[in-house]
Amino acid sequence: MAVGAGSVWNNGKAYFFYKTQYKQFDLATMKVDPCYPKAIEGHWPGVFTDGISAVAVWPNGNAYFFKGNQYIRYDIAAGKAADGYPKLISQGWPGVFPDGVDAVGVWSKTTAYFFKGNQYTRYNIPADKADPGYPKPTSGNWPGLTFTDHIDSILVQSNGKAFFFKGTDYTQYDTAGDKADPGYPKAVIGNWVGLIPDSSSSTCTDAATSDLFAGTGENLLFAT
Repeated sequence: MAVGAGSVWNNGKAYFFYKTQYKQFDLATMKVDPCYPKAIEGHWPGVFTDGISAVAVWPNGNAYFFKGNQYIRYDIAAGKAADGYPKLISQGWPGVFPDGVDAVGVWSKTTAYFFKGNQYTRYNIPADKADPGYPKPTSGNWPGLTFTDHIDSILVQSNGKAFFFKGTDYTQYDTAGDKADPGYPKAVIGNWVGLIPDSSSSTCTDAATSDLFAGTGENLLFAT
């Protein structure tokens, strides 16, 4: 079992999408909020309702959902997908893997990393294109990261830590030091409560739990 495609939002939550469902994860309490998972359909207007492979929240106030060779731009403030989507990755992301993306990590206002199979591409956000010389092999370029093939998801937080997920394990990566922290990988179960179902998973006790957050578009990654 995998955690699915996830990304940090601008409301203190991370959202994980797996098959036809999604979970809202509270980063302060480190557990899934009550009443999740829920169906993607009916809660994320205009977004793929099944098989999302990667999600990225961009500094421009948009989120991008990837599935196969297509992507959808989602307006966070409006709480819905933009008109005219889906589009082909090859049309909107110069230098990115055109046939699909496994995971995306947004490091800063200027840099993001796209992972596919055993390779990755560094993306220049202001220039809106991949940097020259990519893709490169994941192995040997991410010190201490043992997940070098088909990464499931990446979360990047404003505390300088990135979290790489693969299967039922995760690795905490120090973005400033550019290396994995000691003692990883670790099990998702017991550390990210409710993300992978277990005996400590949250149950539905609050029917009023919010589904979505229509925010300002400024992601926690870029808070000052």
